[in-house]
Amino acid sequence: MDIISGLKAKYKQIRVDLRTVLTYFHDSFTAHLIFLALKCTRVARCDSGWNGKRERDDLCDLKAESSPTMDNEITAKERGVLEENNEKEEMDRERAQEEEGEEKKLKEEEGEGEEKRRKEQELLTEEQELEELRAQVVQLLLELEDARETSSKHQESFHELQGLLEEERLASAHQAEAFTRQIQNLQAQLRSVQEEMDSLEEEKESELAEAQEELRTAQEEVILLQQAAEEAAAERENDIASLQEELCRRRAELQRLSEETQEYELEITTLRAEISMKSQRREAERREGDVDLLKEEGRVLREECQALKEDNRRLTERLQLLQRQRTCSSVYLSLKEEDAGEGTEGKEMETGPDEVMAESYMTMAQSENCRLVDASIQKNISFEGKPVTPTSWNGGIGEIFSLRDQLKRAEEKASQVQRECDGLKMELQELQVLYDCSQRERAELAEELLRCKAELEKLSGGAQGSEVGWSILTLTAGTAVLLITTSLLRGVVRC
Repeated sequence: MDIISGLKAKYKQIRVDLRTVLTYFHDSFTAHLIFLALKCTRVARCDSGWNGKRERDDLCDLKAESSPTMDNEITAKERGVLEENNEKEEMDRERAQEEEGEEKKLKEEEGEGEEKRRKEQELLTEEQELEELRAQVVQLLLELEDARETSSKHQESFHELQGLLEEERLASAHQAEAFTRQIQNLQAQLRSVQEEMDSLEEEKESELAEAQEELRTAQEEVILLQQAAEEAAAERENDIASLQEELCRRRAELQRLSEETQEYELEITTLRAEISMKSQRREAERREGDVDLLKEEGRVLREECQALKEDNRRLTERLQLLQRQRTCSSVYLSLKEEDAGEGTEGKEMETGPDEVMAESYMTMAQSENCRLVDASIQKNISFEGKPVTPTSWNGGIGEIFSLRDQLKRAEEKASQVQRECDGLKMELQELQVLYDCSQRERAELAEELLRCKAELEKLSGGAQGSEVGWSILTLTAGTAVLLITTSLLRGVVRC
C-alpha cells in the first residue's frame, strides 16, 4: 500500500512538473513573440524617424554648404526688416507728430519737453529691436547644431537596436530548441511512469483484495469492541452517577457546615454584645448605687451622730448623779463602819438594800461607760471621713462580696464563651480543611472523568484501530475506574 501511494504521488508530481514546464514554455514563447513584435515596431518607428532626421540633416548640410549665401540672404532680410521697421517708425512718427500737434494745441506748455523725451525713447527702442533680432538668429543657429547631434545619436541607437534584435532572435531560437528537448525528455519520463503505474495498479488490485479481507475481520473485531465499550460506558455512567450523588451530599454537608459557622459567628457576636452591654450597665448601676448609698449612709450617720450626742449628754448627767450618789454612799459607809459594833440583825437588814442599790448604780455606770467607749470607737471608724454604723458596715461588706461574686461569675462566663469561641474556630478550621480536601478530590475526579470521556471518545471514534490499541484503551479505562474508586475510599476514610 505504501509503494502504491508513493508511486501515485510521484505520478502526480511528474504531471504537475510537465504542466508547469509547458505553461512556462508557452508563456516565455508568447512573451518573446510579443517582445520581438515590439522591437520590430520600435525599429520601424526608429527607421522612419531616422529617415526624417536624415532628411533634416541633409537639409542642414545643404544649409551649411550654402552658409555664405544664407548669411547674405539673412543680412538682406535684416535690411528689409530694418527698412520695414524704419517705415513703420516713420509712420508712427507721423502719427505721433499729428498727435503731438493736437496735444500741442491742447497743451502748449509741455510740448517741447515731451518731444525730446519721445525722440530719445524711439532711439532706444530701435537699438533694442536690433539686439533681439541678433539674439533670435544666434538661437536658431544653436538649435540647428542640437538637431544635428540628436540625429547622430538616433542613428547610433538604431544600429544598436538592430544588433539587439538579432541577438534576441538567436536567443529565442536556442531557447525553443532547449524547450523542445526538455519536452521530449519529460514525455519519455511520462511514458515510463505510466508503465510503472500500470504495473502498480495490478499490484494495487491484489493488495486491495487482501485489504478488504482484513477490513472485514477488523469490522467484526470493532463490533465486539463496541459492545465491550458500551458495557464499560454503562458501568462508568453508574460510577459517575454515584460520584455525583456523593458530590451532592458533600455539597449539602458543606452548606450545612457553612450555615452552622454563620450561626456560631452570630452567637459569638451576640454574646460579645451582651457581655459589653452588661458590663456597661453594671458599671453604671454600680456608680449610681455607690452615690446613692453614700448619700444615704451620710444621712444615717448624721442622725446617729445626733443621737449619740444626746446619749452622751444624758450619760454625763447620769454620771454626775452617780458620782453624787457615790459620795453619799461613801459617807454613809464610813458612818456605818463607825457604828459597826453597835449594829444588830435588824440594822443589817436595813443596810443590805442600800448596798444592793449602790452595786446596781456601779454596774449601770460601767455599762454606760462601755456604751460611751463603743460610741467613741464607732466615731473613730469612718468611710471617707464619715462615721459608719454596724448595720451600714455589714451591708457594704455584703454588697462588696456580692459584687465580687458577680464579677467572678462574669469572668467565668466570659472565659467559657472564649473557650466556646476557640472551639468553634477549631471546628471551622477543621471544616475548612475538609472543604479544601473535598474540593481537591472533586477537581481530581473531574479531571479523571474528563480523561475517561476523552478515552471513550477515542474508543468510539477510533473503531478502525488495531486490537492492540483497543487493549491499551481498555487497560487505561480500568485504571481510571480504579483511581476513581480509590479516591472515593480516601474521601470516605477522611470523612
